[in-house]
Amino acid sequence: MFTDSNQAGEAVDAEKGAAAGEEVVRFHLRGASAMVHFESCAKIEVESPRGKVLVVPRANVFQRRLFEAYETLLAVGVPEIRLLGLKIRQCGGTTAACHLLYHHAQRFRSEMLVLADVRANAAAMLRKMRTFSSHDSFPWNNALRPTKERMEWANGSVVEITSAEASNPGISRTRSAVLFSEACKYPRGGEKDDKGIMASVLPSVNRLGIAESTPEGASGWFYEQWHGSRELPGALTLDEYLAGLKRGERSPGNGWVKVFAAWYEFAENARPVGEGERERILRTLTVRERRGMGAYGWTVEQVAWRRDTLARVCGGSEDLFDEYYPEDEVGCFLASGRPRFDMASVVAMERLTHGVTVEEGHLDVQEEGVVFTPDGGGYAPIQMWERPRVGCRYLLWCDPATGAEQTEGRDPDAYSIGVIRDGYTMGGVVRKPRVVARVRPPCTEESDRIARYIVGLSRFYGECMVVLEVNMGLHILERIKDAGLPLYKREVVDPYDRKTRRYMYGWKLKDRDQRRALIDCLALAIRDEAVEIPCPHILKEARNFIVNKSGREEARSGCHDDDITGLAMGLYCLGSATLYRSPMRRRRKPADWGEWRRWPNG
Repeated sequence: MFTDSNQAGEAVDAEKGAAAGEEVVRFHLRGASAMVHFESCAKIEVESPRGKVLVVPRANVFQRRLFEAYETLLAVGVPEIRLLGLKIRQCGGTTAACHLLYHHAQRFRSEMLVLADVRANAAAMLRKMRTFSSHDSFPWNNALRPTKERMEWANGSVVEITSAEASNPGISRTRSAVLFSEACKYPRGGEKDDKGIMASVLPSVNRLGIAESTPEGASGWFYEQWHGSRELPGALTLDEYLAGLKRGERSPGNGWVKVFAAWYEFAENARPVGEGERERILRTLTVRERRGMGAYGWTVEQVAWRRDTLARVCGGSEDLFDEYYPEDEVGCFLASGRPRFDMASVVAMERLTHGVTVEEGHLDVQEEGVVFTPDGGGYAPIQMWERPRVGCRYLLWCDPATGAEQTEGRDPDAYSIGVIRDGYTMGGVVRKPRVVARVRPPCTEESDRIARYIVGLSRFYGECMVVLEVNMGLHILERIKDAGLPLYKREVVDPYDRKTRRYMYGWKLKDRDQRRALIDCLALAIRDEAVEIPCPHILKEARNFIVNKSGREEARSGCHDDDITGLAMGLYCLGSATLYRSPMRRRRKPADWGEWRRWPNG
């Protein structure tokens, strides 16, 4: 209760002052905080019954985590911010990343690059940036001067927008910030390779790097940065990264902070249900749904939304749902890209390779036999995981390139040459078949040297059986025959009388069904983990071996499958493997043995 009018007036003035102060704070927050600016001053286009309309957005859980990571690292003074965003389908991740770059350009004078996966998406991102700039209600006093493929503001900030389809994208100059959009969908292998693109752009980025994508396949630059590899650690969560900074690490992990939100963390991914439908859903829960409710706390409303999306968007495919709407940061990579091989088994085999030591060296063919000479430095053409063992059976495969003229250029065809040991039992312990040696990939040398590799490896493993595909390998078949090595023979029917059967050298793929049988053999062995594959290069090809839209089993675009075909051929013919016996040294006679005469008494 106020006692007089002066006190009442002072109170009103104080309230107005407090309100004005709060407004000043909010004003400065809009300029300083990317998320506050996004939710108060920015506008985005959304679909409505009347067409596209402009609205002020409300950040979802993924967008908030992306903004939080950026603002936290900026506040603690991290000199080079690296954000890796793994998102679900249509969650606005690209929109938030574009806004981060836009807000960064308004606050700091920056040379920036936006690199989309394809040209159409690059054009869409250019429209997003123009919309942010044209309808921004915050008074930056920073006029936009747009051109066809770039945006330039009065403060000197520039954003150039291109795609991974362009020739040498983004390598023209140093950048303050770069956004790699849909990085999982960049080309892999070949002349345009995601690792090559990143290697050419990232070293010139000195302030902010953002890579965001929906998952696609357990391979490529994005996957290796997220999970790490044999050579490098993986990305860290924001809390893990900050803990590393506290310990004094300059760049914890691999320098990237990962941002992820599962589908059930989005408030909009739920559908209201009536009491009758609730009881029906609870009665018909699948094993997967029960696990989700127990492990992640899915509600009945979320299960109802998941069932609707699974039927309407994913055609009933659980794998497709896991790719579009991941529930964790591991399964989404394993489910995406329609892999032919069981990705869980492939990843498990990859983990085992981290603790396996490989010997690298040269094979020297001598009179007494073949000698393996380890070579720790330089180029060693032979990789070996297991030396030959007496009593074991070995087989060498060779999937040849198409010839010297096809082993040239930036993405050449290559030979796949390796040795596989058959399984055996010793002392009650069962040993699986195992890849024990190979010629270092990619092998694109001339046929004479290839023949020497085959001869050396075969003789080192006891002159083991050689399975050579002869569709395109006739140029080295004669050299192997001249060396006297055991060559695999196939049974064929005489094309004239259709009755006589004869045998011909080498393996030959006759049709698509035979190739499918070959791949099925390897797929079954990988799924059951019935074969040991310590070679990272073979496992990399296994991750990139998919079933395309027409149903053909082949390598992902820009990748190779030489090792897959070669190993599948070796595994399929493993019954023809030959036994390794203890090598016997022959006693050499003196050079003048022919001139010796026997003593009369014998």
